[in-house]
Amino acid sequence: MRLSQASLWLSTLLVFGGCGGDDPSETPQLSEVTVTCTPSSVVAGQSAECTASAKDQDGQPFSVSSYAWTSTVSSVATVNTKGQVTTVTAGSTAIQASATASGVTRQGQATLTVTQVPEPLPTVHASNITSNETWLAANNPHLVRGQIALTGTPAPTLTLEKGVVIRFEADAELRVLQGAILAQGTQDAGIRMVLDPGAAGVKWRGLVFAHKDSVSQLEHVALSECGGASGAGGCIVIQDQAAPVLRDVTVQRSGTSGVLVAQDGSGFGASSARLNVSDSQGYAVRMGSNQADTLPTGGTFSGNQPNAIELRGNVARSQTWRHLGIPYDVPAQVDVSGTPTPTLTLSAGVVLRFGRASALAIGENGLGELVVDGTAAAPILFTADAAAPQPGHWYGVHLQPRTSSSTRLSHVTIEYAGAERPAGRAGRGNLNIYGNSAGGGARPILNNVIVQKSSHYGVFLQEDGAFGPGSALLTSRDNGGYAIALEGNFVGSIPQGGVFSGNAINAVEILYGGVRETQTWSNLGIPYVLNETLEVGSANSPKLTLTPGTELRFALDKALIVGQTRPGTLSAEGTATAPIRFVPNTETPARGHWRGLYFWQAEGSRLDYTVVTHGGALGNPGRGNVNIFRELGAFLTNSVLNDSLNCAVTRSGGGHTGSTPVTTDYTLSTYGNSFSGNESRQCAN
Repeated sequence: MRLSQASLWLSTLLVFGGCGGDDPSETPQLSEVTVTCTPSSVVAGQSAECTASAKDQDGQPFSVSSYAWTSTVSSVATVNTKGQVTTVTAGSTAIQASATASGVTRQGQATLTVTQVPEPLPTVHASNITSNETWLAANNPHLVRGQIALTGTPAPTLTLEKGVVIRFEADAELRVLQGAILAQGTQDAGIRMVLDPGAAGVKWRGLVFAHKDSVSQLEHVALSECGGASGAGGCIVIQDQAAPVLRDVTVQRSGTSGVLVAQDGSGFGASSARLNVSDSQGYAVRMGSNQADTLPTGGTFSGNQPNAIELRGNVARSQTWRHLGIPYDVPAQVDVSGTPTPTLTLSAGVVLRFGRASALAIGENGLGELVVDGTAAAPILFTADAAAPQPGHWYGVHLQPRTSSSTRLSHVTIEYAGAERPAGRAGRGNLNIYGNSAGGGARPILNNVIVQKSSHYGVFLQEDGAFGPGSALLTSRDNGGYAIALEGNFVGSIPQGGVFSGNAINAVEILYGGVRETQTWSNLGIPYVLNETLEVGSANSPKLTLTPGTELRFALDKALIVGQTRPGTLSAEGTATAPIRFVPNTETPARGHWRGLYFWQAEGSRLDYTVVTHGGALGNPGRGNVNIFRELGAFLTNSVLNDSLNCAVTRSGGGHTGSTPVTTDYTLSTYGNSFSGNESRQCAN
């Protein structure tokens, strides 16, 4: 009995003990986050305040330590860690807040609508400006309607405040006929000149400076969608000898050229800098050659059609064309000449592209000088203005007789010239150098110059034209004619150390004239071709020296004469391994192809280790490879004399005017000469 009562009491205790804990489902948990933004619709640039609250599973307020805030479209609005919203532009975005508690994360959001700032009514300008005006940023946007001009007396000034926005209707224009525009933008608050939105697809004409004495200045100004076809030809047009100062000016998407500068003395004002032109449907800049040195430096040019600077007209004053990162295009001849002597200097890296029927002439109509200052790292290029250039595209560089002796060309390539000029001197080379037919004329100094891909000559020199002293490293290659052509008296000026290869006639052509000055013809690795008879002799008793390995080739019936009318000397002293050769200019020579070597008043001459073949043609007295009309003693030694039509050596008997009997027997073994294929070894004349 007692045991049963104790058990019942214990069971009752256990039941009550089991009911003593809490129900976990009744613990508050994070269930919902709600976001509210005030206001929910704002104008771009205004701010909004967003708040967040949380509830538990029973819909009761729930406390969280912090919220993480985000904007789904940050380009429309951004939000900071406190729910403060900054709006940027028109659009819609969701402002979201998320919270985490006991491992549970919940997020809420509210939609924020941002509307555009109401467009203010424009400040309209539709009539000429005849007195001083200031256009303020506070009155933006300004609207130009039609073609308006600054004009009147006294000359008006239009001042544009920083931050000003000017819209131009289709075909609108702002022109300076009197006075000046002072556009005073800054890097942070530039001035914009744009197409009015209502004129989409049609350009406005542009900004025209047409006043010689204007002091106009544009600083931190951007122009776009201008250069309309009905305008003056560019987004910015400078004419009537105007020279506005442009600093940090940008031109975009012109319908014609970016900037047009007339060939009337107009240019960019001093201190102009950083002109940027992009995406024009014409040249980046078009202007007269005589003002090309006023082009601003430090700017950029891209996407223009073509992306180049077009230059027209002659150069009459000294100036430098600087490397601006794009080529200069020359569609017609440019002549550098005047009084006093103008000097055109080209900076390292400059590229000049020449159109058909174009040329660069120095001293054509007066005195002139050219300085081409390329470097090994930044050479200068004269080339054809063509996508697929061909030899003979343009006329080449022509250094006329009045070209200054200070003219120099360094680290420059000249290519694709050789076209025949319709007038003037008829040089058909990449580089053409002319003398004055009196022993003077152009004497340019060449260093590291390449002439290539001409339709005719690499370099053509005429009428006493010559290379200047100190010239070196001339390369002539892949031209359609001779590597070089020049008169005999100036062959000694050819620069040393160059390369000659791939030319249609890989040789130096001796045009005409005699050797009147002492000089040396070096072995250039290619032959000299004499297409005319050459005489060595003058009142100066010149000495022509040929170095070992040199080869002279003679055209049909031509000769080399030493001292016939006036005294001269020929020194041709080769070596056993590098003899000096006097041979016919043909691949299939016949005996008597040319007349031979003639020695008259030729004291001091030497032929040692030479090869003389296929002479003896009719014409001059004597019909040998070597013809001697005055006693010269043992001057002919160790030489090969072959295949003369008549005699290998002809000796005078003294019967010709100016001759003396020659008695030295050059066939003696003492002299080391050899003979083969001649009619006879030695005969008298």
